[in-house]
Amino acid sequence: MKGEDSTKTEVDFSEATKGKLTFLLAFCVFIADLGSFQFGYTVSVLNAPEQEFRKFYNESYFHFFGVELGSDQSTLLWSCTVSIHCLGGLVGSLLVGPLTRSFLGRKWTIVSINLLSVTGALLMWGSKMQTSFQMIIVGRTIMGVHNGCAIWVVSMYLSEVSPPNLRGAIGVTHQLSITIGILVSQIFGLQQILGNEERWPYLLGFYVIPAVLQSFFMMFLTESPRCLLIDKDDSEAARKALEKLQGSHVNQDVYIQEMKVEHENELKEPKMSLLALVQSRSLRPQLLVCVVLLIGQQFSGVNAIFFYSTSIFIQAGVPEEYSDYATIGVGGINVLVTVVSVIVIDKTGRKALLLWGAVVMTFSFAILTVTLGLTENLYCECGCQQGRWPTGVVDFVGGSCVLPIATGHQNATMSTAAPFVNPYQWIAYLSIVFVILYVIAFAIGFGPIPFIITGEIFRQGARPAAYMIGGSGNMIANAIVGLVFPILQARIGAFTFLIFMVVCVLLCIFIAVKVPETKNKTVEDIQKLFGVQDGASAEAPTGNLNAGAYVGSTYL
Repeated sequence: MKGEDSTKTEVDFSEATKGKLTFLLAFCVFIADLGSFQFGYTVSVLNAPEQEFRKFYNESYFHFFGVELGSDQSTLLWSCTVSIHCLGGLVGSLLVGPLTRSFLGRKWTIVSINLLSVTGALLMWGSKMQTSFQMIIVGRTIMGVHNGCAIWVVSMYLSEVSPPNLRGAIGVTHQLSITIGILVSQIFGLQQILGNEERWPYLLGFYVIPAVLQSFFMMFLTESPRCLLIDKDDSEAARKALEKLQGSHVNQDVYIQEMKVEHENELKEPKMSLLALVQSRSLRPQLLVCVVLLIGQQFSGVNAIFFYSTSIFIQAGVPEEYSDYATIGVGGINVLVTVVSVIVIDKTGRKALLLWGAVVMTFSFAILTVTLGLTENLYCECGCQQGRWPTGVVDFVGGSCVLPIATGHQNATMSTAAPFVNPYQWIAYLSIVFVILYVIAFAIGFGPIPFIITGEIFRQGARPAAYMIGGSGNMIANAIVGLVFPILQARIGAFTFLIFMVVCVLLCIFIAVKVPETKNKTVEDIQKLFGVQDGASAEAPTGNLNAGAYVGSTYL
């Protein structure tokens, strides 16, 4: 064994960084990414047709309880509906480790969890026939369980089937599929398509199509070579998978040896449970980077933008008939910029894109706070949102805005004072500009890269536990933003975005100090960046799991 260790360091892994994008590899990536697509669809599917859903909620609530929903009750129930999939996502993320380490592996986990997707979709589709808003909530929770598991298993699968030189670009397709899912849900949610009273059940039942397609094709595709070699100990199957993915010309010995070196180093440490990973001093820097980036991804405010983009534009003064199209435009830009990140990520590097993205996001939130704040304070002095007349007062009898000085008529209101030319409309459209700027910065940095880095910085044994911990934090943060943002927006208005701005500043500092560059590096190279030494692991005691978890050295 010692002889093997002495030769191990002499292996040249440079050929492992010369992989090619074959047709089968591209098809595997496309099919796997249908799981990410479903997550993106979930994020934004309730956005555009919000008023139709709220109307149905009122009807359903009256049908069950015989009373009307109050305004505060309606807001709270809707916020819970929007964010409840994150609670399911938390459960789903905790299933990643047990499922992927079982006989299912990566491939069959992706196939089997689509049963959840189909179940949730059918419940939501049937909610209107039963006049039951509860079916939407339960169905969306089940979809959350699928989404929470799928996004991490897909990310893990993509990381393991990709050669090192394509790992970044292929990893970004995961986020690209999420953005496409968001865009498709925004388009389908238009009144003219599926976002109306008659067709919204089909909007919520659409998940069945990508779920069935993914399950069918995935059954005939190959398992991850790393999973076959390391988790299933089947080197022959791993070689066949490599040949299918990379072609017969590839030097399989180099790839197999690189995976074996990772596995041999990994065997010096015990299998990583959640507790062992949290306690491991050698992996603490990696875990810190993983958790901060994945939680920061949500607390940077992205889902506040996508959950409530239409209402943000309406509040900013954009005419309601155009707000849905503005939201779709933002979704389209999100997709295009993510495509750009596929091209540049393996050239520019992960750290630079993260850092500059966070800087631009900080600047965007600062300006967005100003523009939305001006919009709010340029309304009537009476506080109504019918227009921006500095001389408006409230008629407390009728509850309408009276414009006596502006029109010369004591009982004039906005409707009788038309036509109304808004001199401040440019501020509303400036808000859209900075929403778009934020989305560009997020899509090229914090959108895809946290998923990629999580797959890169952990060895095979610790990777599922890392995805469980990081995924759980990501979903909890997602739920908090989805639940709290509308309440904060109602209470403090535009100043809500100052909270996200502060988070982005803190993320800039963390990235600059703690996040290394992982571009074009093997797993073992990345371990050395974090100060994990090959020989250090051998000194760990072998009889105790927790003692064994404190392996290696670190410079944290």
